[in-house]
Amino acid sequence: MLNLFKARQSNAVAIVQLLLKALNIKVSDSTIKNALEDHPDYPSLLSISDCLTEWYVANDAYQIDKEDYDPSDLQFPFIAHLKTNGGNYILITAIKDHQITYSNEKGKNALISENDFLKEWSGVALHATKTDKSGEIGYNNNYIKDIFSRLKLPLLITTIILGILLAIDYQTINPNYGVLLFIKLTGVLTSVLLLMHSINANNPLIQNLCSMGNKNNCNAILKSEAAKVTSWLSWSEVGYFYFVGSSICLLFLPLSISILAWLNVFALPYTIYSLSYQYRHKNWCVLCCAVQAILLGEFILNILSDNILNFEISTYIKIIPSILLAFTIPILTWAVIKPMLLKSALSKPLKQQLKKFKYNSDLFKQVLQNQAKYSISNDLMPITLGNPNAETTITMVSNPFCGPCAKAHQVLDGWLSYRDDIQVKIIFSTADHDNDEKTKVARHISALGQLNDVKLVEQALNDWYNQSTKKYENWAQKHPINFDGEWNEVTKKQKAWCDLTEITFTPTILINGYKLPEPYRLEDIKYLLN
Repeated sequence: MLNLFKARQSNAVAIVQLLLKALNIKVSDSTIKNALEDHPDYPSLLSISDCLTEWYVANDAYQIDKEDYDPSDLQFPFIAHLKTNGGNYILITAIKDHQITYSNEKGKNALISENDFLKEWSGVALHATKTDKSGEIGYNNNYIKDIFSRLKLPLLITTIILGILLAIDYQTINPNYGVLLFIKLTGVLTSVLLLMHSINANNPLIQNLCSMGNKNNCNAILKSEAAKVTSWLSWSEVGYFYFVGSSICLLFLPLSISILAWLNVFALPYTIYSLSYQYRHKNWCVLCCAVQAILLGEFILNILSDNILNFEISTYIKIIPSILLAFTIPILTWAVIKPMLLKSALSKPLKQQLKKFKYNSDLFKQVLQNQAKYSISNDLMPITLGNPNAETTITMVSNPFCGPCAKAHQVLDGWLSYRDDIQVKIIFSTADHDNDEKTKVARHISALGQLNDVKLVEQALNDWYNQSTKKYENWAQKHPINFDGEWNEVTKKQKAWCDLTEITFTPTILINGYKLPEPYRLEDIKYLLN
């Protein structure tokens, strides 16, 4: 079974989204993406199985003998692993009359013959079933966040377009001006795409544009030395400054049209340089060629409109400072934004590299066992939750009034709701004074813990930590208990143990007695405890 889980895939997120949609299970797209990518074995079948389990979706993986398989024995839908195409997944929804109905990452239903499918299928399948609890906790909030996230870019583009439309003086506008403004804005869009390539050449939109045609290789052109003016300035950036600056001039300084026409003339030698370079190297960049076409189209329009000939220096001297300001705006804007974009683009691969290092189970085990080991005897009478026979015991040293402890409790409570391979023990760090609120809560919960009613203890802990304003009296009335002198001894022993082990902050997490080492957090070890 483990071997099934180790196959590496590339389209796991899209297929899981399709599977959950087919099963009518509500999990937001961002949660699916984040959960899978945060899994140390992403994008393997194990990552899919673990995430489905976390969303209370029953699932099983199988290795099926293709020589002896019977479609009637299969349950639909199921995720099938392919040997070809880099080991992708597809979602099989039906097998009928020797035809396979499936969906791929593009989300469209398609048909393939059974024979062709068997040639590509590795025999690995994962079937999932909806349960009464299936779904994401807090789905509605995350779904709304996803909607706003998708709308950010369209709203930004719409706002820019509306701003441009409102800035146009329609009383003085003429057809040539409108066409020229359209050409300039097309140049802005093209130059922005070129800048996107310089930040992240793996952007799907950029890759699709650059893959048009058989001899297109944007990387070969845009990553070459010829694409740079200096080591710190590229021709893509110069184009962005040119088109954005001239667009601002056209919108707010219509009188500058002749100056812009001459600026276009001075830019024309670049078209010869760019096209000749691409021709000599037998590689063509779609976006680069688009820029040259825009520059030539602008020149032709200026000739037809007499924008070049209608030029008098005395008329335009007064607006030259405004023109310089218009071109300064995109330069300064890009100087501020560029470092942030580069830093953001670098962070994702660095995070992936860190995850491979951080989520290495052998390394984690070695680092963990290098820590000091503490004995947690039954004499301490800790709160015990989860599977008492589990091989992994997580001990949390908690403070009832500690905010981070409340978050840690929420994480552990979530794990216990769908895992049976861990046991959780809770020890309280208190002052051990009768009038101390922390001591009162610790003694009360410890007394509840000895009633051998796990559900009662879990509910009491949840009610306590979920209070926005923690008041012992109100909570104690909801969970009454009779005290005796024994509970004073419990907090005394636990305080003495905390002092002996030099535990000075909460929450402190121990895994089988070993203190959780830096830089690991409780959330990080979810998949390292298997």
